Order: sequence, then C-alpha cells, then structure tokens
Amino acid sequence: MRNSGPNAPSRPRSAFNLYMQYRLSHDEDLVARPFIERRRLIGGEWSAMSQQQKQIYRDQAICEREKYLKEFDEYKKTDEYKEWIAKQEISQSLKRGKKTTGKHNVEDGLGDGVSSKFRRVPIFTQEFLEYNRQREMSLRHLRKQVTKLDEETALLSKHVENLANAGNNLEQQIKAAEAQLSLEEAVVQKFCKELVTTFADLPVPTLDKSTRSPSKGSERITLSSVDSYLSRLAELSSSGNHETLRTTAVEFLRAAIRSKKLTMCST
Repeated sequence: MRNSGPNAPSRPRSAFNLYMQYRLSHDEDLVARPFIERRRLIGGEWSAMSQQQKQIYRDQAICEREKYLKEFDEYKKTDEYKEWIAKQEISQSLKRGKKTTGKHNVEDGLGDGVSSKFRRVPIFTQEFLEYNRQREMSLRHLRKQVTKLDEETALLSKHVENLANAGNNLEQQIKAAEAQLSLEEAVVQKFCKELVTTFADLPVPTLDKSTRSPSKGSERITLSSVDSYLSRLAELSSSGNHETLRTTAVEFLRAAIRSKKLTMCST
C-alpha cells in the first residue's frame, strides 16, 4: 500500500534496479532463475560495467527522481492528498483511542505525556508543510542509502564470482601440472630403460668396503641403479686410470644411437 495516497506517483527506481529490469525484460533464462541467483548474476554484470555504461542508467534514475518529485509536489496540492492525510490522522487517532480505552484512572497522570508524544499535526498549516518537508528529506536520504546498498551488493556478488573463477583456474592449473609431471616421468622412465639396454654388457668396477680387506667387484646397470651406475662410470672415466672402460662406454653409446636403441641422445 502506498504511504502517500492510492493515486500518488510511483516511487523512482535506482540505477541498478533500472538495469535489472532491463535485463529481465530481455532474458527469459534469467527470469526463470531463483531471485538470489538472478540478483547475483545481474550484480556481477553491473560491477563489470564501466562508469560510462552505468551512467546511462544513472541518468534515467535521476530523470525518474526529478519527475517523481515534481509530480509529488503537484499531487500534494490536490484535495485527494489532503483528504488522504486527514483520513490517516483520524485513523491513527482512533487506533490510539482504542489502545487507551478501558485503562484505569491511575494512568490519567500519564495522559499529557502520551498525547504530546503522539500529537496530531494540524493540516493546512506551516507546521504541516514543515512536517512534509522533513519527510521528503528523510525519503531522499533513504533512497540514497538503498542505491548505495544496491551497488555494494553488486560489488560483493562480483567478488564472490571472482573467487569462484580463481578457484576454477587454480584447479585447472593443478590438473595441467599433474599431466605435465606424468609426461616427464614417462620420458625419464623411457630414458632409463634405454640406458639399461645400452650398458647392459658393460659392468663397472666397484670396491667392497664391507670387509677389512676391500675386494674389487663389479656393478651392472639396472632400472633401480641407473643413478649410482652412471655416477660410478663418470667417476672412473674421468680418473684417467680406466681409459679402456671410458672408450668402451663411448662406443656403446655411439652404437646405441646409430641403431636407435638410444633415442634420447645424439652424437
């Protein structure tokens, strides 16, 4: 129910509400969604809009506000509005009268205080005009607060949407990293198998330090000992005391590359 009379001008809409109404009139899918989701989606769109795009709806809101104030000023001059105000005053007076009916005389001493708190404002007086002016100022302040809250709601909706998008992006990055890691592990595994095939017939000397008199032994390459085998081979090859081992290792490498048994290296 209107609080300014049954035929009072319609209240002006905020810029955000104008945009929301525009979107709902052009998108049936939005209309079918729940209110909260619908407001969140439109709020996200509103936050993403530039100030220039928003200004179109702000200008419309200003025009509506100015039109409303002008029409309401004219409406307040009508007999209909004055009669409505008078009826409201009478209705409020009757309600107050019903609340006080049947009370004990001991409450009579409070009568002056109650009547002064809820006293009627006589119409067609300067006091009445001042009362209306104060109400209009209060309404304008409330409209500004509503507009501000609408914009803050739109901003928060956009923030929630950004967080959701960031979470999705992070999940995709993790999946991509896992796929890349799996690919690289497969490459390393393939390379190790090729090395085992290449040096299968080339044992490297080792020293058995588990006894008091160290004895010489040999180590053959396996999938589980590729790192230790290559480290020992590199150590012996660079020492200058195992030239035959070094030459043989180089020949094995070249032969494997020529026969394409070792595809991860080139001469």
